[in-house]
Amino acid sequence: MELREFFEKYPDEETCIEEFKNKRLQNNLICKKCQHNLHSFRKVDLKFQCKKCGNRMSLRSGTVMENSNLPFKYWMICIELMTLSKRKFSALQIQYLLGHKRYEPIWLMVQKINLVMRKRDEKYRLRAYSEFDSEFLAEIDKLSLPKKKQ
Repeated sequence: MELREFFEKYPDEETCIEEFKNKRLQNNLICKKCQHNLHSFRKVDLKFQCKKCGNRMSLRSGTVMENSNLPFKYWMICIELMTLSKRKFSALQIQYLLGHKRYEPIWLMVQKINLVMRKRDEKYRLRAYSEFDSEFLAEIDKLSLPKKKQ
């Protein structure tokens, strides 16, 4: 998604909260107390409430955003910037782009996102052993050989 499209899709904090809530529900949110998977959402305090036992769970709990007071829009913009391009963004650049006064919470947000991205990338690393299809390689060899002139 282009950055322009991102800001059109998520113009304000409420839209970001709604999107994040829907993503959490799609990922099969489970109650920590009774393991039930049906919840209602309380907009008043941004918490999910288990329909079975009534246990409440914060929208941020169990995510990279846990224990953060930064707006959801900051998190979504930062994630978008960090995944949009191969170029690295420093915490100072992101702080400037967000217009946030304090450096420390932005630095912590960037570090948390980097950690999550690093863990995800480790799942897809090539291992020491690879297997090649000999028929595929034979086809490549045939194509790469120069043709004889007659």
